[in-house]
This record gives sequence, structure tokens and C-alpha cells, in this order.
Amino acid sequence: MLTRLYGVFVVLLALPVLVAAQLVRIHLADGDELRAQGERQSESVIELAAQRGAILDRRGRALVVNTARFEVAADPTVAGFEERADELYALLGELTGRGTSHFRQRVANRSSRQYVVLVRDLDEASKEALDAGGFRGLIVQGSYQRRYNYGARAAHVLGHVTRDLRGVAGLEMTLDEALQGAPGRQAVQRDRRGHVRAVVGGTRVEPRQGDNVVLTIDLVRQAILEEELARGVEAAGAAWGTAVALDPKTGAILAMANVPTYDPNRAGAYSDAARRNHAVVDRIEPGSTFKLVTAIAAVESGAVAPEDVFDTGAGWHVFHGRTVQDAHAYGRITFAQAIAKSSNIAMALAAQRIGPGPLYEAARDLGFGQPTFVDLPGEVAGSLRKPEDWSGATLTSMSRGYGVEVTPLQLAVAYSAFANGGLLVRPFIVAERRDPATGRVVWQAPQDSVRRAFRAETAERLMPHFEAVVSEDGTAERAAVEGLRIAGKTGTAQRAVGGGYSRTYRASFVGMFPVEDPEVVLAIVLDRPTNGYGGGTVAAPIFGATARRWIGTFPTIAERVAPSGMIAARTGALVPDIDGLPATLAAQRARAEGLRVRYDEDLPWRTVSARVETDSLDLRDPLRLDASDEVAEGRMPDLRGRSVREAVAWLRSLGVDARVRGHGVVRRQSVAPARPLPATVALTASRR
Repeated sequence: MLTRLYGVFVVLLALPVLVAAQLVRIHLADGDELRAQGERQSESVIELAAQRGAILDRRGRALVVNTARFEVAADPTVAGFEERADELYALLGELTGRGTSHFRQRVANRSSRQYVVLVRDLDEASKEALDAGGFRGLIVQGSYQRRYNYGARAAHVLGHVTRDLRGVAGLEMTLDEALQGAPGRQAVQRDRRGHVRAVVGGTRVEPRQGDNVVLTIDLVRQAILEEELARGVEAAGAAWGTAVALDPKTGAILAMANVPTYDPNRAGAYSDAARRNHAVVDRIEPGSTFKLVTAIAAVESGAVAPEDVFDTGAGWHVFHGRTVQDAHAYGRITFAQAIAKSSNIAMALAAQRIGPGPLYEAARDLGFGQPTFVDLPGEVAGSLRKPEDWSGATLTSMSRGYGVEVTPLQLAVAYSAFANGGLLVRPFIVAERRDPATGRVVWQAPQDSVRRAFRAETAERLMPHFEAVVSEDGTAERAAVEGLRIAGKTGTAQRAVGGGYSRTYRASFVGMFPVEDPEVVLAIVLDRPTNGYGGGTVAAPIFGATARRWIGTFPTIAERVAPSGMIAARTGALVPDIDGLPATLAAQRARAEGLRVRYDEDLPWRTVSARVETDSLDLRDPLRLDASDEVAEGRMPDLRGRSVREAVAWLRSLGVDARVRGHGVVRRQSVAPARPLPATVALTASRR
């Protein structure tokens, strides 16, 4: 028994010796390799967020930008940190407004963790200043938010993003991949508790910012269209309204508006109805605006000439058991008069001469029944049945815009073909994409016609009759603008509900100007107006008001409406109050006072009001007047002493996001004058 007991003691004593010997052997023989393996296992990579690309209007105004916020952590165990710690704390104190002791204490009280968060919400300008310091042991992680600089302006075009910056509507969704960019990465090490520490000389791959996108819309024109559409919808008591304007030569969308609208900065606070882009996702029966198709089919087929006479009788006629009525009893009228007066009976009689084939072909060639392939999400194709699927009443119904469904955008595209002499164009709203680092254009929208829809001679022959629509004898007198030749067509259609037609309406007007060389086609649709329901009553006035205000944004049109030789001299005249307006709007107001106006089309947002000594006025930007050569080359101007409004307007015109503390006059700016323009600038202001 004693022998066995001694044997157990010997074994128990030998075990620690054997374990210790094994540890010594591993340390001497395999230690280096195992330590390296442990280091590799502790290595980790954190993702560096990429900035989403900006969205600009055609003049370079920043419609959508990113606001960046950064978390700054320090690892005091990294070699070289302590030597410059006081310098780091002083810089952080200057950037955040905190004392240096705050950061020193946070580092001293970090307990067992190797790293400590110093700042959780640092702006981009301050982050750049921190990067310039070249401090060791810092871990900087960024996150971005999307900012829509002009709130609800162009909301349905721009769309919005989710919290993780994924596009879910508008161009944010269509161009999501191009706007996203590519995230970067930084090598770090994690201990067994998951704590992160910096790696001196560790791999760092900088994120690649998404492409910047330049649109075809102009912010000033967009604002005008939205304002006039909102006024028109309210005056008409309509459920909703939509408007889209095109350049008929290229298909470029000049503006697109919807009422109601929403603020993409707070998209979740609005209903689905407010976020709906009616111009591309709603199919409607167009009513009399579709009579353009009937007129083109009539002339192209040779079945009807503008001077042909139709007997409309007492203002009603029965076709295939259905009574068709006119607004008035026109009696015997020509086909040209039927266009101006929008006679349903004359159009139906003309359609019987034309026949199903030519009418269907004209509609199909103008793009109806198929998508336009615009670069916006959610577009529907409309519906256009083939003649073999028509009923007996379809021919006469379609001649006046029933039995066919279109989108407001398709209407605008069809009238663009009419305006440019018969060429169907593809609408687009993205002009180009640019590399954010170099500004180089990486993609540009191709400009080409889809096909020839009808002969140029047909458009030339019909244009005077559609111009007569916008006259005292036509249905759209309220769309007229003095001195500006306008052509177009009104539409008033009963709404289809539950397989029949209700006593509610959709009113529309599609017009173009100037007739001599159309530069704008504008389609307007109002749903369920209650204060009047005719297209000429509720939709045409919106067109006229918009065209009147848009004239100043087209120098060639403005000169045609008010030639400089006809403007009387106004020696010593006082310029109207235009301080702070975009140059185009300022020019329009000045021209209304009889002044000749000169301005740089690239002029930023601000303009100057001044007394003139002659009949001419130069609009100038106060910040550009005294800007140095460095500022002109894209460097930061000295904004100190400027009003906050003036400084923010200047920065926005250059695509720079401004964060302002205080009110009144700028006293401090986070980026020094003459430094390269950053994405964000912090301004501190106070009263004079």
C-alpha cells in the first residue's frame, strides 16, 4: 500500500515538470511561428464608407449632396502617440469647442480597453484638418447621410434613399449602382474581447466616391413649374396634378412636377400618394389631346384635308348606338376649325374616313402603347389595342381620346414629335455622369431620334391649326402669352370607374412655344378638378403662367418676345428688387421693366441690384466680383464679413454643403481661404 502511494506522489510531481518542459520546448522550437499565427488570427478589417455621388442640375447647382459624420478613436499604445498627444488634444479642442483636458481625461480613464472614442460626431471639414495632422494611433470611421438641399423641389425626379443609403425611388433608385461608389477598408487588430486597436503601417484602401450625376432639368425652371402647378391645382380644387416639359429637339426633360409632393429628407412622413410620380406611372384616357393623332392620320393617309367640311349638326350625333356631343352646335365646320374648337363629332366623322389601320399606325408610330424608356423608375407602357381587337365603337371613340390609355409623359413625347417635324425622340433626364475626383465625364446621354413618326410636311401643314387653339376662336385662349406664339391642344375626359364613366373629369393641355422654332413642349394634367373641369379652363392657365415666367430663361425666346430695338431707353431707371434671385429670374423681372439685360449663363445663385444709367443692365455676383484667382480655380473664398444667406448661396452654387452656427454675419469658417473646396464647410456667425 505504501509503495503504491509513493508511486502516485511521484507521478503527480512529475506532471508539472513535464508540462513546464513541454512549454519550454514549444517556446524555443515553435514560438516564432505560433506568435505570427496568433497575430494573423487577431488581424481584422473595418469597412470605410464611400460617399454617394452628388446630383446636380444642368447649371451645376447641387440638388443632392452627402453630409458626412465621423467617429474618431485613439489607441494610446501605438508607438509615437504620446509624443504628439498634447498637439492632438489641442486640435480636437479647436475643432469641437471642448477643452484639451476633456480628451486627456478620456484617454487616462479608458480602463482596460486599448482604444477610446474621442469624438463621435465630427464633420468632414474637421476630419480633413485632423487627417492633415498625420497623427498616429487614430481610428477614424465615417458614415454619411443624404441631404436634399432644396427640400421638396424635384422630389419625384430625385427620389430618396433608405437609412443605409440605398435608393428606393426616383433617380436614387435608377442610378443606385453608379451613385454608391465602392467602400474602402482599413486593417486593424482585435483582441479576444473584440476590442480594436490601430495597426501602424497597416493596409488602408481609400473608398471610391460614387459618380456625380448632372441632370437636364434647371432648378429655376423646375421651381417655376412646381409653383404654377401648385397654384393651378389649388385653384381648380383638383385631387392631383402633374406636368412635364421636354426639349422637343433632343428629348431632354426640362422640368417635371407633381402635386401633392413630398420632402425626400423626410420621405417616411408622407403617404404613397404624395410620393407618386403621376407623369410616368399613371395611365389615363387622354381625351381631346389625342386628336393630334387623328389629325396626323388624316393628313398622312390623304383621307382628310384641313379644308374639308364636316356637318356637325345641332351639336350631337349617334355613332354605333352611342351619342357623341360637342360643347356647342358648330354646324358645318372645316377640319381645321374642328381642331381649334375641339369638335368631337367632326373628329369621329373624320375617323370613319381614315379607317382603323391608318389611325392605329399613327398612334403606334407616335409611341403610344409602349414605354418611352425614360431613365426614371416605374414607367408604364399605356395601352393601345390592335384593330382586330376593336369593337364597332372603338374607331370613333379613339378619335377623341377614349379607348386608349397613355401617360402624361407619352403625350409630351408625341407633341415633341409634332414640334420637331415628325421625329420621335426618347425622353431622358440624366445628361451625364462625372468622376468625382477629376470631373471627367464618364458617361453621356446619347441624343438620337427613335424613328420618323410622320412627314415634316404634315407637321408644317397642321401647325397653324393647333396654333389657332390658343386664340379667341380656340379652346385654350387662357394659355396665350402676349408676344409669344403658342400651339397646343386641350383635353377634357371623363374618368373611367368600375367599367363605366363617372361624372368626374381629367383636364389637360399640351402646348409648345415658340411656334416658329419650338424649344419647349409642356404637358399638364389635372385629376378631378372641382372648380371647372375643362382643359382650357383649368389646365391651360397653368401653361400660360409657366410660359410667361419661363421666357426669361430662354434668351432667344426673350429676345423674340421683346426685341432689344423695341425697348425704350430708361436713363436713370431703378432696377426692380432682384437682389438674391437666380440670374435668370432677375433677368426676367428686369426685362419686364423694359431693360436690356446681360448676364453670364454660368452665374451662381446671387445677383446684385443696382441703379442703371442707360437702358442696359449687367447682372453680377457679389462674391465673384472680388474673388481672387485662387477662388476662381475652385478654392475656398474668404466668407468672413458676408451675410449667412450670401455665404450659403455661394457655397451651394459650387456644390459645397454649409453647416451654420448662429445668425447674421459669418465670423469664422472651418476651411481657410484659398484652400481647395471641400464637400462641407462649417460657418460660425453672429449679429453685427
